Amino acid sequence: MQARSLTLDSVVKTYDGEHRAVDRVSLDIEAGEFVSFLGPSGSGKTTTLMMIAGFEQPSSGSIRIAGRAIDRVPACDRNIGMVFQNYALFPHLSVADNVAFPLRMRGVPKAERKRRVAAALEMVGLGGFASRQPAALSGGQQQRVALARALVFEPDVVLLDEPLGALDKAMREHMQIELKRIHRDLGVTMIYVTHDQTEAMTMSDRIAVFNAGRIEQIGTPSEVYFEPRTRFVASFVGDSNLFEGRSLGDGRFTLDTGDYRARKHFGTTAGDPIDVLLRPEMIHCGEAVARNGCDVQLELLIDTMVNYGDSVLLSGRCDSTSLRVRVRGPEARDLSLGARCPVGWKSSDLHVVA
Repeated sequence: MQARSLTLDSVVKTYDGEHRAVDRVSLDIEAGEFVSFLGPSGSGKTTTLMMIAGFEQPSSGSIRIAGRAIDRVPACDRNIGMVFQNYALFPHLSVADNVAFPLRMRGVPKAERKRRVAAALEMVGLGGFASRQPAALSGGQQQRVALARALVFEPDVVLLDEPLGALDKAMREHMQIELKRIHRDLGVTMIYVTHDQTEAMTMSDRIAVFNAGRIEQIGTPSEVYFEPRTRFVASFVGDSNLFEGRSLGDGRFTLDTGDYRARKHFGTTAGDPIDVLLRPEMIHCGEAVARNGCDVQLELLIDTMVNYGDSVLLSGRCDSTSLRVRVRGPEARDLSLGARCPVGWKSSDLHVVA
């Protein structure tokens, strides 16, 4: 399958000429990349996907596949595969006929259609289901049929609009693994829209975080999680402690808990207010504080405990500082509400949100 690059250049979408649902989005996606559009409802991620698909027209800007402008190309002529959340299968057609539909629309000969459909169904693990009707399948199986249909005609790009949202947790996690395997095997360019951070982190080569119609950050899952560029990204992706601090200049800053030096340069001058991120899992508790060589050591008064089984989220205060701490389940066995617990972290784990 031939992978293609995709470029969005200052794409704008407005429905009333005043408010922008998508506001000057620019993005370069390399051939064969798996990129997730992550953001809350109304952030512009799905509208952007619909413009790539051809179901919406940009108000301005351009969209190109492998350098060819597709802004005014009808959706049916863009050679783009699409997988929807609601599967969108034809209930009166068999699994094989559903998958074959885009091939029939393209005039592919019957023998070639049969070969491609069989290969596509084998790829998604449904080789023995060709004659079944969609109503006889589970939700996960129907989603596999929809994926096979989107891939069978060898598209340049595959778009997935929250395709796992209707599945239960176990099936969703299984399909995440399967999607990543299929992407790895085929090398096709995939764009995946989701509001689920775990999905985006698990499957993506890069994540584009949307907010208010714009991309706030594009980066690898690690970059987006550990080095967010804005306060929104820091708070939306994962759990967080966000401290308000002040720059001291020369890469140094101050918080209520002390003065520190940033791991990376940040572009502010002395006296400027800054936001500083500390992920809850980077904080140690109890005996682990000394064991991990924490150079910041405080005492947490616990006022909330949320047990996730493998981990426990503690919330409380260290003097005037609110703190969220995620510890391994066994480390929280002796803790209780109202207890005081030593906590600490390494100052190198603090990230200045530039």
